[in-house]
Amino acid sequence: MNPEKQFLALVGNPNIGKSSLFNQLTGLHQKVGNFAGVTIEKKTGHFKGGSVQYELTDLPGAYSLVPKSPDEKVVFKEILATIQQNRTFVVVIDGTNLERNLLLFSQIADLQQPCIVAVTMGDVAAKRGISINFEILEKSLGCPIVPINARTGDGIPMLIDRLPESKIPVFRIFDPAKAYGNSLVLNQSNDLAGYLKWLNWVSDLTPGKTAHTNLNSIESDPKLANAKETIYRYKVIKTIVSRVEHKSGGKEDSGYWFDKIALHPVLGFLLMFFVLLVVFEGIFQLASYPMEWIEQLVGFVGSKLDQLLPSGILKRFLLEGVLAGIQGIVIFIPQIAILFGLIGLLEQSGYMARVMVILDRLLGKIGLSGRAIVPLVSGVACAVPAILSTRSMTSHRERLIAIFVTPLMSCSARLPVFTLLIAMLIPGKSFFGPIPIQGLLLFSLYLIGLAGAVLSAWVLHKLLPGKNTGTFLLEIPPYQIPNWKNLGISVYQKSLSFVVEAGKIILAISVILWYLAGFGPGESIQNAGKMAETEAKEQLLSSEEAERLVSSRQLEASYAGIAGRWIEPAIKPMGFDWKIGVALISSFAAREVFVGTMSILYASGSDGEPEVLRSKMESAKDPATGMKVFTPAVITSLLVFYIFAMQCMSTLAVSYRETGSWKWPFLQLVYMTGLSFGLSTLVYHLLA
Repeated sequence: MNPEKQFLALVGNPNIGKSSLFNQLTGLHQKVGNFAGVTIEKKTGHFKGGSVQYELTDLPGAYSLVPKSPDEKVVFKEILATIQQNRTFVVVIDGTNLERNLLLFSQIADLQQPCIVAVTMGDVAAKRGISINFEILEKSLGCPIVPINARTGDGIPMLIDRLPESKIPVFRIFDPAKAYGNSLVLNQSNDLAGYLKWLNWVSDLTPGKTAHTNLNSIESDPKLANAKETIYRYKVIKTIVSRVEHKSGGKEDSGYWFDKIALHPVLGFLLMFFVLLVVFEGIFQLASYPMEWIEQLVGFVGSKLDQLLPSGILKRFLLEGVLAGIQGIVIFIPQIAILFGLIGLLEQSGYMARVMVILDRLLGKIGLSGRAIVPLVSGVACAVPAILSTRSMTSHRERLIAIFVTPLMSCSARLPVFTLLIAMLIPGKSFFGPIPIQGLLLFSLYLIGLAGAVLSAWVLHKLLPGKNTGTFLLEIPPYQIPNWKNLGISVYQKSLSFVVEAGKIILAISVILWYLAGFGPGESIQNAGKMAETEAKEQLLSSEEAERLVSSRQLEASYAGIAGRWIEPAIKPMGFDWKIGVALISSFAAREVFVGTMSILYASGSDGEPEVLRSKMESAKDPATGMKVFTPAVITSLLVFYIFAMQCMSTLAVSYRETGSWKWPFLQLVYMTGLSFGLSTLVYHLLA
């Protein structure tokens, strides 16, 4: 017999342990999608409690049901939709700030839906000398209340056990007559229909105001009406909090003393640079061993397939197309997982919030508020969710600037390109004092991307008319030891997303490139091979040199070679040849594809090891001049190009979706392409 199924909605203020609770409840039994009709991330998961199968939806954090940004409007609509979906609200409340958190609960309670409350941050509250009488609080609110620790999992079994006790709270505040006086008529009452009608009005989601003409001139302002209603709610909430909360003069969290350094205008920046340097050194050093294991595994599979499969097109397809694509996906999983893990470590420890404050001081001087820090910092992982995070901004002008410059932040998709080129440019054992130069260079590339984003934002700020009206509000969390389970789940999900989403593109393009590089019009490939064999005999080349000459001439005669030759004059000023041109075209779909493309073009897919690809690229020579193709000037030019070039269709698509016009994506593409071309050309000619 199938277990009974119930639907839950997880709601609460931002940064109070809501997502940690979601991970504790659902573990890996969760999926990520988008809310209907919008691009905001939606997490759903399931877990079992007794004979009941629960499906839990984690809604983005919100301080109030009255939205002030596009992001909050989506949350507002989703919560209202819950009324028709027979869901139970699991409301998360911060035990260190009952008054503020009970505002959202009171608004949800007025929806007259079953609720259960989970109170977090009890350990932090205890350190501050705050004690809560949960028995009185439960009687006052009229629904089950369970103290939990979302980080350690304490109290969560009890929360699951008490889910069947969820009920409609008795704590309902909405009363227009008391909130505004008897002059507010609107045919409203304190029933659910009147409350929903009022919520839509103050949220500016009701098209017309004709129903409100009987309001006097002051109370016909929805913002003022909402402010009055909020003040009234807080009066009622304060009465309850005074009965259930007792403060005994505890100590402030000991970790806050470190903010004297972390938030210092000079020491804070030095600390931030040191921490980020450690992060990027870790990407190289920690990932080296698992990458070697993956190289060996891929090489082993390639050699076995080479032995087992008969010669022919199927063997070439599997080794040079499919295996090369898979190699381009899995080989960089350790580095990307470590990047996400270290960033998650900084976020969960509380330090990332300090980084945001430090950067807010810098951005404030160029006319961009600290709200832009969230997409900029998120852009280090991926520009797509980073651009989506701009929905929390209340200033349309600032949001456009943030969307425009976020792709300049060096995302994880650039990491495979950076690591390949850095390994070619800098020997692995090179040190600057005690610091490995590879990690130092990678750190520098990310700083260059940040500088490009900041300067571009300043230019756009000067060019766009108007002023920003947004403000940056951030609650500094306490320093804490990360929840390793939550961190592991986050790293797993993001790494899996890379494998599935980017992997599909990489594998598909690898197969397409294999075809384009292995076939050409008519018998051009065969004729080119015969001519190369004749030339090799005339020049008395060794068998290895002859094979290399044949492969080179056949590649030139292929469809890929024809396309590369066609664009070669345009990219020659940057020091790029036609093979690099093919890689630039293919990696426009996703920057990571550059590595797989080079693997195909240099026929290293059958070997299965990046070391072989690097070796072949390092030894590649220009047939016309006999000079090396990948000189330090060319490699540096490529690095600069990939720092600034757009090279991401997904980013352009989400920019269009979020701005509602192709104008901004087009300007992004033109600006970043022009910037990357100009700077790469300059760098190449300075170093050549």
